[in-house]
Amino acid sequence: MFFSHLLVGLSLLFLQVLQLLPMPVLYGVFLFMGLSALPAMQFWNWFLLFLQQPSRYPDTVFTQYMDKACIHMYTVWQIVFFGLVFFVQNMSAILIVFLFMTLLCIPARLYFLPRFLEGWELLLLDGDDLDIQAWENKKRTAMHSIRFNDVEDSTVRGKDMEEISDEDEVIDA
Repeated sequence: MFFSHLLVGLSLLFLQVLQLLPMPVLYGVFLFMGLSALPAMQFWNWFLLFLQQPSRYPDTVFTQYMDKACIHMYTVWQIVFFGLVFFVQNMSAILIVFLFMTLLCIPARLYFLPRFLEGWELLLLDGDDLDIQAWENKKRTAMHSIRFNDVEDSTVRGKDMEEISDEDEVIDA
């Protein structure tokens, strides 16, 4: 990571050499870098779920436990937020609002999206990996105790998964 930052900083020393490169070459390099990064972006992968058959969905936690309509609704809301920020960015008359619009995405996630999705669904869609893993372990424990009627595990018996995920939504690691 440090090496890449060092190279970017050193590129300032070679500005005159970089000016000799044709702009289409630089645009091609940046286009290649952007396209090669797409498979690693969650937003892009969620968008691709619109185009796939449900039987061909990747095997992830949220595709295993969540309804497909909820996943698509979350993706639509992300596209709407992205569209609003992109619209503000490209309108020179209201460009000053760009930072405010970007900042509004945080309260929208914290207060607006929970009106449409449950807490555990939001956790699976965009939660921290450790929190998702802890939720999945609790889900497996609860399902195991229900399936095999374990009497010893009285902490999980009698609660459904929404109660468990609401109680332990934020897990200290």
